[in-house]
Amino acid sequence: MSDITTPIEERGYANPELLVSTGWLAEHIDDPNVRVVDCNFPGEFEDGHIPGAAQPENNWYKGSDNKTFIASPAEFEQMMSVLGISNNSTVIAYDSDSNHLAPRLFWALRYYGHDNVKVLDGGCPAWTAENRPVETGAGSVAAGSFTATPHAELIALREDILGAIGSDDVQFWDVRTDEEWTGENDRGTKQGGHLPGATHLEWKNLITEGDVPVFKSSDEITSLLKGVGITQDKNIIPY
Repeated sequence: MSDITTPIEERGYANPELLVSTGWLAEHIDDPNVRVVDCNFPGEFEDGHIPGAAQPENNWYKGSDNKTFIASPAEFEQMMSVLGISNNSTVIAYDSDSNHLAPRLFWALRYYGHDNVKVLDGGCPAWTAENRPVETGAGSVAAGSFTATPHAELIALREDILGAIGSDDVQFWDVRTDEEWTGENDRGTKQGGHLPGATHLEWKNLITEGDVPVFKSSDEITSLLKGVGITQDKNIIPY
């Protein structure tokens, strides 16, 4: 069983560089190209955050006119620039909610062509458990200069989903709660439930329990996915 005491490099990940430890961040927090982003909900940031961190006003990264989809390139560029992020920045995303929110920024940046983004292993709970310094208040950072380059292959649109239903090569992975999966909680949508043929495994299952939640090891995650029929030979579309 993996936990915060198991080094990232020993968990068997194919790409361990996508996570960073609190120790790494402590050593590099003053590097001019490192931008730390607190991805928590409004209010939590002011109560305490990693020194020098910035917080997005919109941590869903949705468009102002259509909140169903990710922000347009121009809007996203503005969002990132306000956070002090430039195209040469090393971005470290973290949250206090078991890696619920930081991966949103991770994916959004990757979608818009910025691969140099990492998630802080254990997030804020790991940082504070080690008695590392925190700041309170609003905070501010110098503006960055970010140019967005969309990567359409990283997103599945409506027509892609409709065309993939029933395909033997595609697996829909519903990562939502049990109540959302069954339709008991429709989250205000027109129709509750799940996509035809989808597999359900809530995202929290990939995270360890305890005071400092981290991603489970590669073997643990692979076993969980195989247990519900999600395998690497298929094109996996999570939602």
